[in-house]
Amino acid sequence: MTSCTCQFPKYAVTPRQNRPRPGRFRFLLPAKTASALLLLGIYGLSGCQPIEQEYMHQVPEQIMPAVPHPTVERDFVQILNSGVIRMVTRYNSSSYFIHKGGEAGFEYELFYRFARAHGLGVEVVIPEPGEDLISLLNSGRGDVLAAGMISDERLSLYVSFTRPYNFVNKVLILPEDDARPDNLDALNGLTIHLPSHSNFRKELQDLRKRYNLQFFIASANPLTEPEELIAKVARREIPATVVDDNLALAALTYLTGARIGPWIGTRQPVAWAVRENSPELKAALNNFLKQHFWVTPEGQRRSRTYGILYERYYRDERQIRGFQTEEDRVDKSGRISIFDDLIQAEATKAGLDWRMVAALIYQESRFDPEAVSSAGAIGLMQVLPQFAGEYADNLFDPTTNIRAGVRLLKQTYQAYAYLDSLERWRFTLATYHAGYGHVADARRLAIDIGRNPNRWDSSVEIALPRLMEQRYFSETRHGFYRGAETVAYVKAILHRFRMYTRFSPQTTAQDTSLPGLATPPPPPE
Repeated sequence: MTSCTCQFPKYAVTPRQNRPRPGRFRFLLPAKTASALLLLGIYGLSGCQPIEQEYMHQVPEQIMPAVPHPTVERDFVQILNSGVIRMVTRYNSSSYFIHKGGEAGFEYELFYRFARAHGLGVEVVIPEPGEDLISLLNSGRGDVLAAGMISDERLSLYVSFTRPYNFVNKVLILPEDDARPDNLDALNGLTIHLPSHSNFRKELQDLRKRYNLQFFIASANPLTEPEELIAKVARREIPATVVDDNLALAALTYLTGARIGPWIGTRQPVAWAVRENSPELKAALNNFLKQHFWVTPEGQRRSRTYGILYERYYRDERQIRGFQTEEDRVDKSGRISIFDDLIQAEATKAGLDWRMVAALIYQESRFDPEAVSSAGAIGLMQVLPQFAGEYADNLFDPTTNIRAGVRLLKQTYQAYAYLDSLERWRFTLATYHAGYGHVADARRLAIDIGRNPNRWDSSVEIALPRLMEQRYFSETRHGFYRGAETVAYVKAILHRFRMYTRFSPQTTAQDTSLPGLATPPPPPE
């Protein structure tokens, strides 16, 4: 390591009156000093450079997004017309993750409530290695960036932030047996590992320069999330990290071997972000957020809904530990449900991707073998007895139900063999949900309005909802049908399939080539 010739005198902490009781976070700096640090954090690289030479390849300057400004025009009206809003986020235990086959996470659940209030479906966009969140937003791959992001003035050059929906403090995470003091002296001699996407690097660099502290800053692998850095500290694989206090409290309910050290810096606002050219969307989000989180002279206030979600993901130790159960997390075990073996066996026989079957089962029954619909459909795959043949009398049995459901799914899939794989699955799923008759009506209607009956996007997906209008369904063979529900059904299953494929392997040689399905769709036109 290259030595540094600078001198690093000890930092003297000014005592504070009425310090919090042990076990609470402790604020390190007088208010004026802290405010100054927050302002300093906005500006350029500082500190004694030689001490970071060993890590210089890991410590980039402020990185400009690959797509710094919007390249699409898609505001709230266009989103409402599409029926789907896309949420750009990170895959972690606070923002978004797959749990028991379904979607979970504080950011996701709060955002889902916004979408549901406007009759919208939600598609989640997770960055691939090398992709940045802001570029996914500005390119049109997503509509809202909801990832627990601090509303930072530097990032405001590229996105437009909503009103805050939380405030967080940055805290130092140390090994449990590290007896460093509860002040800025704790930073001396450390190599502090930050998430690669963290915007807190400059604040640390300014802090180091202002108080002549001696520590290194290293950047983690782009795929490493803050909670994994906390786990690495607990396992003594790295000496320290700096994360948000709410995330730290949640992670340390299920991790042992690490502790929360001193506060670093000041309380900072957390907000969602939209493209600069989406003022209507921003206004709608602000209207939603102010109903659930606001600040009064007495402190922060939360709606009942917000409070339940916050408790679920950041305070309730039992629920937080439950979310970490390995067999319930596809990213930890590769397992989607307790029925994976049955699903794989039947899907393999049918030549279908078992993860698509699993995504359909979740949509139909949430993996509940006792589920019964108002129409009399039974079990995991919601099979109607009149279509189950010899399996009709035993549809509550998971093996029998999956066998019957996969047989029907395969028959439907084979009926669309003349289509490419993406269109084939879209029509297969639509038919499984609506039946051949209503899909046939929608295809005839697509022809009537000058669209391709063998194409889903901008064709049959438009025609299906029109079966709810008398002027259209009165001319069809099978009459009225809630076609919008089928369109949402297809989108939900394909989106869930994409998420499943990120973490759960395809173990058979069947139907492994699904172009357009295993990757997110292109930006909207």
